Amino acid sequence: MISKTALIFDISGEYGHFRKFNTTTSPLTYSIPTTSAIYGLLGAVLGIEREDSHNKIREKKEHLREVFSSKNASVAVRPLSEIKKVNIGFNLLDTGSYQSFFNVTNRTQIEYELLKDPKFRIYLRWEHQLKDELIERLKIKRYHFNPYLGISQMTANIDFVAERELSKISEGDYVEFNSAINLSEMQTEKAPIDINLIKERTFQVETFPLDMQIDRTIKRYGEILIEMNGNNLRAIPTKNSFTIENEGNIQFL
Repeated sequence: MISKTALIFDISGEYGHFRKFNTTTSPLTYSIPTTSAIYGLLGAVLGIEREDSHNKIREKKEHLREVFSSKNASVAVRPLSEIKKVNIGFNLLDTGSYQSFFNVTNRTQIEYELLKDPKFRIYLRWEHQLKDELIERLKIKRYHFNPYLGISQMTANIDFVAERELSKISEGDYVEFNSAINLSEMQTEKAPIDINLIKERTFQVETFPLDMQIDRTIKRYGEILIEMNGNNLRAIPTKNSFTIENEGNIQFL
């Protein structure tokens, strides 16, 4: 069952990196956090441990991707500032053939693309027995594990905003959206976004994995449209489009 309300909270940090699945030697980052990254961050807040190298979890524990499954959870992401990217070199160590960390001599420098000063507002539509605990932990900032923005060195700041009612938007003409939108969900003969805004906005379209299974296979991808300066956009609403009081219109990915 999907909730009729949305939990609203902001995440920010000095740097962030949400690695693109088709990246090889020079890791590129998505412009906004992926759904799996958001669920992982919330799993850290709640203390849901990751699976081991054999994709197993401790007995009688619920898997993170069951706690936040496509049946009971969805997210919308709103950039709260300009999305800026920088390239920084990381020194990586080859530890595979050494018994001791101090004996490692093989080092490789890899250039990572990072988000600089990222700040996003997350809207979580979720129904689960842990919901009240999550709200309490976010409010008082009592996290079980330290949350981070994609890489463990990049600590995340989380600020709880509110829990608010969702009002469905009737599908029809263009409406203003504050969040990123999923172009793959749009079934329309018209242009999915108002082309009159193209000259006034900076857009990016990225292919996102949206539904990861327990065995790490991807069940659903989507073409996600992002306004890179934190401005709104005008698009055709879908079944996943909602209005939130004092927040405007959003679309769950």
